[in-house]
Amino acid sequence: MSTFDHLSTVPPELENFEVNAPAPADFSTALAEGFARRIGVLARRGGASSEAVKWASRAAFAVSRATAEGHVCIPLHLLARRFETSSGEVRAALFASGMASDGSQSAAALRPLVVDGQGRLYLARYYDYERRLARSLVAHAGRAANGGQTRERASGSVVVTPATLQTDTAPQTLHERLLRYFGPPRDDEIDWQRVAAVMALSGRLTIVSGGPGTGKTTTVVGVLACLLDARADLRIALAAPTGKAAQRMQEALLARAGDLPPELAARLPQTSYTLHRLLGSGPGGRFRHHRDNPLPYDVVVIDEASMIDVAMAAHLLDAVSPQTRLVMLGDKDQLAAVEAGAVFAELSAQPAFTQDGLQRIAEALRIDATRLAAALPTPRASADEPPEAFFRDADGSNAFEPPSDDLFASTPEPAWTSPSPSQSPKPAQTPLADCVVWLERNYRFGLDSPIGRLSLAIRNGSTESALAVLQIDPAERCAAALHEDTHATLAERTVTRLAAGFAPYADALAEVLAAETPDPLRLFDALNRFRILCATRSGPRGVDQVNAAMAAQVRRAAGVTLAVGAQWFAGRPVMVTRNDYALGLFNGDIGIALPGAGGALRVYFRTGDGGLRAVSPAALPPHDTAFALTVHKSQGSEFEHAVLMLPSAFSRVLSRELVYTAITRARERVEVIGARSVLAQAIATPTQRDSGLAARIVEAWRRN
Repeated sequence: MSTFDHLSTVPPELENFEVNAPAPADFSTALAEGFARRIGVLARRGGASSEAVKWASRAAFAVSRATAEGHVCIPLHLLARRFETSSGEVRAALFASGMASDGSQSAAALRPLVVDGQGRLYLARYYDYERRLARSLVAHAGRAANGGQTRERASGSVVVTPATLQTDTAPQTLHERLLRYFGPPRDDEIDWQRVAAVMALSGRLTIVSGGPGTGKTTTVVGVLACLLDARADLRIALAAPTGKAAQRMQEALLARAGDLPPELAARLPQTSYTLHRLLGSGPGGRFRHHRDNPLPYDVVVIDEASMIDVAMAAHLLDAVSPQTRLVMLGDKDQLAAVEAGAVFAELSAQPAFTQDGLQRIAEALRIDATRLAAALPTPRASADEPPEAFFRDADGSNAFEPPSDDLFASTPEPAWTSPSPSQSPKPAQTPLADCVVWLERNYRFGLDSPIGRLSLAIRNGSTESALAVLQIDPAERCAAALHEDTHATLAERTVTRLAAGFAPYADALAEVLAAETPDPLRLFDALNRFRILCATRSGPRGVDQVNAAMAAQVRRAAGVTLAVGAQWFAGRPVMVTRNDYALGLFNGDIGIALPGAGGALRVYFRTGDGGLRAVSPAALPPHDTAFALTVHKSQGSEFEHAVLMLPSAFSRVLSRELVYTAITRARERVEVIGARSVLAQAIATPTQRDSGLAARIVEAWRRN
């Protein structure tokens, strides 16, 4: 029976909307159904017709399910097509129900559903997140670093605030500081790290996208050194979406601090925060820092920004003071946030530069501006609709009607594209001009290495090129291989191969346990040499079963007999899955169980200064065994040798971004286990998330 039995005319297929994402949990479906019922009841109580009530319920169910799958909105015309009617009729019915508004209202006045001028359907809170984020981004992007005064819209009025962090952005000064803190250029190629540094020193908003090994941390260290050189008492905050990412950022920054003069290195921040901890907890579940109580920092650096969803991005930008310099680091080609939105990928989709910006960068780097312009990424026009579509009036006269048949097809790419070599940048068409830069050069594995060529092929969606790099079932060790195991359960030879990857860890564990005083530190290095990355959590190729199999293999190889219950044993690696601020343990932290004083098992965690801390297994926050990780949980990590475990058949969890993220966790060797056809289909399936952020940014830009 349909769960919409109170609306007898709702077709049963409403319960089974297909989306390009993992199937929703039962809770998500139940939540969508409950929301749809509530909207129907409210519409009926308000005197709406049965037709309007029906459409309000349909729309509420569809958009609630969509946000649970990571979309911020859905194209209204595709919902209409599902029921063989026009988007105009659906729009009229939704407004007639009293449950929808057009988005022109204040946040408090929005109805539960919003239909924007381009025909996108939102839950009101997600529409407001996008609108707030867009306004903050445009305002921040328009502020010069040395403007003296900045104009900002606040609560509908224009206020003037002093810019507190002044820096000399004269080309000669920038050039001297780049030489001082980045050293002389390595070669004649354009150094995009220096380009990013000039942008960060010249503006309030800098978005830096680069894959693993492209030098994002090196860039940040250089930028902070330049800023600290200008002002000794600079207040700096480092943050990331997860505790583990924040810790890795801190460790990486301190590891590179040795290249700085001691007096500057000593002023670098000595701690980092999760975004939740940075914003703080306030009354009523609100964040302590917001527009009326901004963060007290001159510079805020956010790492792993690709993991930030639209809600968190809105809260973060709300809390960033107009005078604060914001630097966001991430990889636009990695997996997007688990929650709704793909904010970083959208913002970094197309770098754009004004003529003044290009000239400033060129003079600071002592290169020709024409050469710099020619080296910029070339525009990638959307196959569905040209970028100019985002400059339409949002009055419904040019409703957004993407041609895709998929209910949750992606919207066109943002309008701010970089110029081709034969064009001059047009500032009037670039809302985020001089704010976005890509780091393309890889210093960890060259793009001509097997892993480099494989990652580039995957990023470009070229299945043939990717498969050409991989050696199929090689008899000997190689840098990039595909082992074809197409069985529903893993073949015995596959389990043996995976266990061999953990042989150094098992050997180290046996030696540590044989020592009079076990030393856990060496085990962390051994563990990080090899890791299995799974696309799924459940099933014979998922994290749970692979972990169980590897735990048995390692225990056998190391001769481990000390165990407590069915799960705990000496040498068990675990990953924390929920932040625990009281214990100082965070989502993503890795610990290893070993006998402590008296023989009882303790879980040891490595601290930021290279030491150790021990926690009782009973006191740990939620955690999983960590021989195998989901690809999502591996973001930000790196291993000498990584294995991507694919399901036996294609699944909606698979995507180009998932494969790319897994492949780029490896420094030296990468292997894929699965069918060639499954890998090819995954590479050919980019993540598609509906959003109107580009349109909201253009609207905010026009109003400024």
